[in-house]
Amino acid sequence: MSKSIKIPREELLRMISILGEIESRRLDPFSVDVSSLLARLREIIERERDVETITLDAETLYRVSIVLGLQQRWIRERASSLFIDAGMIYSKILGSDARMLVAALLQAWRPIIRLEQISMDLLLRGYQHFLSRPTRGVAMAEELKLAVERPGVYTAIESQISEELRGLLAELASIDGWIDYWDFVRSRGEGEKAARAYLLSYLISRGEVEVRINTLSREIKIRAAKAPSEEPRTTSLAITVGR
Repeated sequence: MSKSIKIPREELLRMISILGEIESRRLDPFSVDVSSLLARLREIIERERDVETITLDAETLYRVSIVLGLQQRWIRERASSLFIDAGMIYSKILGSDARMLVAALLQAWRPIIRLEQISMDLLLRGYQHFLSRPTRGVAMAEELKLAVERPGVYTAIESQISEELRGLLAELASIDGWIDYWDFVRSRGEGEKAARAYLLSYLISRGEVEVRINTLSREIKIRAAKAPSEEPRTTSLAITVGR
């Protein structure tokens, strides 16, 4: 099998696998851009007309029809039951009177602790307890003890992290357009990969870095945002840094 035929075959098998995940209800039926997928199928079948490719293309089309059916069913069920999703709740909260929201909070609030139960004395006793526990290294215990006894250490650490965040954001902003996530976090070597990924997660959470994910190819692209996003984060992304 030539390489030119093998690549479309692998891509079709990946499409079938993702559509199968949706069919088995493990993925959201709207997580796949059906129009882009159909356009890609058309490109493949026009370029490769061998029996195996045609068979896989037909299998993919069949699974696309199932996904479209699931999308239609999802919309019909929500419409018939007057389903209230997160977006509708968010809009209703924004349009509600502040006093009504406070009254609703007081009616539903069931605090599990009282403020009087937490005191400075209890916090100090908690610190002493953790410092007395055995550690994997003496140096770590000494550093933790130093941090508790000298609050200024926290300020220095926070300042250092803020400086590193600004430097990482400036580095990303100097790159024109989108860049592959893994290329960026590995650009300083494997030794700094975990630290760069950790700092990058802060910038993404704060809306200072945009993320674009290709569901089919599993590529993750990032770029510096022109302005921090004020939209709430509605999805989460788990990345294995040790890959």
